[in-house]
Amino acid sequence: MRKIFLLALLSLMAGAGQAQTIAPDKEGMEQSAQEWTKEVVMGWNLGNSLECPNNETEWGNPKTTKAMIHTVAEAGFNAIRIPVRWINHVTNQTDMAINAAWLERVKEVVDWCLEEDMYVIINTHHEEWLDRNPFYSKQVENNRKLAALWTNIATYFRDYGEKLIFAGTNETTVNWAAPNAEQQTVQNSYNQTFVDAVRETGGKNYYRNLVVQTFACSPYHGLNGFTIPDDKVEGRLSVEFHYYDPYEYCGNCTYYYWGNAYKDKGKILTSSTEQTITNLFNQIRNTWGKKGLGVVMGEYGVANHFTEDDKETQMENMQYYLKCVVSEAREHGFAAFVWDNNAFNNGPENFGIFKRWQNMAVGNTYFLKGITEGAGAEYKEPDNPGEDPDAGKEGVTFWEGDAVLDWGNGLQLTIPASVFEGKGDDVQLVMYYTQEYTDYDDLQLFYGDWSSMVTFRVGEAEFTGDFIPSSYYATGTGIDHITPISFSKSVLNTILQRGVVVQGHGIRLTKVVLTSPSGVREMTAGVSSDGHFYTLDGKKVVKPLHKGVYIQNGKKRVIH
Repeated sequence: MRKIFLLALLSLMAGAGQAQTIAPDKEGMEQSAQEWTKEVVMGWNLGNSLECPNNETEWGNPKTTKAMIHTVAEAGFNAIRIPVRWINHVTNQTDMAINAAWLERVKEVVDWCLEEDMYVIINTHHEEWLDRNPFYSKQVENNRKLAALWTNIATYFRDYGEKLIFAGTNETTVNWAAPNAEQQTVQNSYNQTFVDAVRETGGKNYYRNLVVQTFACSPYHGLNGFTIPDDKVEGRLSVEFHYYDPYEYCGNCTYYYWGNAYKDKGKILTSSTEQTITNLFNQIRNTWGKKGLGVVMGEYGVANHFTEDDKETQMENMQYYLKCVVSEAREHGFAAFVWDNNAFNNGPENFGIFKRWQNMAVGNTYFLKGITEGAGAEYKEPDNPGEDPDAGKEGVTFWEGDAVLDWGNGLQLTIPASVFEGKGDDVQLVMYYTQEYTDYDDLQLFYGDWSSMVTFRVGEAEFTGDFIPSSYYATGTGIDHITPISFSKSVLNTILQRGVVVQGHGIRLTKVVLTSPSGVREMTAGVSSDGHFYTLDGKKVVKPLHKGVYIQNGKKRVIH
């Protein structure tokens, strides 16, 4: 009842705003959200300018000029995100009317970007009345004001073409803590109000691509609590997250090296590597992309930080980090916008690329080179569109159920050595499970006699005993996974003598499958040794007439 009442009230409030609804106009508005995001090769943030409290020079940056925008375009960026603070320029908080001079100024900067044939995002940024109050007590009033604000912004820019898109909020948060159900619900209502308000203005806004946000613009909170807004048109919504991970490297700068490629140079966070980015972006694409959403990485970056004794290597490492992030974004079809605040010192918050006080000279060549290198990657269609990239191939189900791993208090699953016999050297244990924890998660493999931990691989990463899904996949509690685990030949030989025990903590296991990716696996009893040929799915063949791989007497036969 509360939800029905709230939706009805919000509808009435939105209708009482300043909307001048006109008929939908699709001319020049052909791109879907995913098509739009794939077109962004290199995106840049005009940081610490139009989102300043009162005027764009308040935080020490010069006033933005047409020449600045041209320089950014000449450097290879084909998209700009313009953070905008509106509340300090609102003349009436009843109808959220905006000062005409401020609208003209935002329009001027937008026009300069479009003249450079760039893609453009404008948003609401540092709206403290909104972003810092995701509470039921503020929900109705905040949604009323948000609807009126976006009605005014959208009406003003209604005739602009498809290269301009709107983003509804920014980083809604309460002290950067994980959100509770109330806070997630309120952020989701902000997204719905924004979409409804813009669509209601009609014209090109009816078809304009819009960007909605996860709580705190965190991908992890989004994967666990983001609700896709209802929309009048299909395929015109993108979801936004920000990426400064790992924060110990990118934000507070307590680590000076990142990635397995640099682990021989100094201490790295093993919980965040190249594979972490791939895994997270796979998860995002398979959660949102398959539902027709575009994905916007509205901010990303690494703060410039180094030690004098190894500065060159550390600068190259930051270049490498940016290359990895951008190339993964490009391959996944995400629109990525680097944060540039024109700060060039050593330490946190120094994300500068172009020196705005020095005619936009490049102040950090490593940053620009890393982004440019990453931008050279091209979009890759997923191997199994709409499916989990870790999905296990067909195999033999050893165990199926619903049990929590909780060390000695939970399931400890013993897989006898005999189960692995005849499965081939590339046999995999495919684990189906949900991350379900309040403190931590751990999936652990021991030899069946408990003598020692098993060394195994997940993807290209090697683990001994402990596998932490939340670190490997960069996801939080409540996320489902299908994880194939493989072994070296020497480890498999030991397993064939001792078997394996699966245990752990914070994981709800639902199925364990043994499979062989090459297709060489044990056939049905009494069939594999009868001399006949069988296809890889177990069908008997009198005589192989086609080229391919067959099984005869339990062994692979290749017919050329």
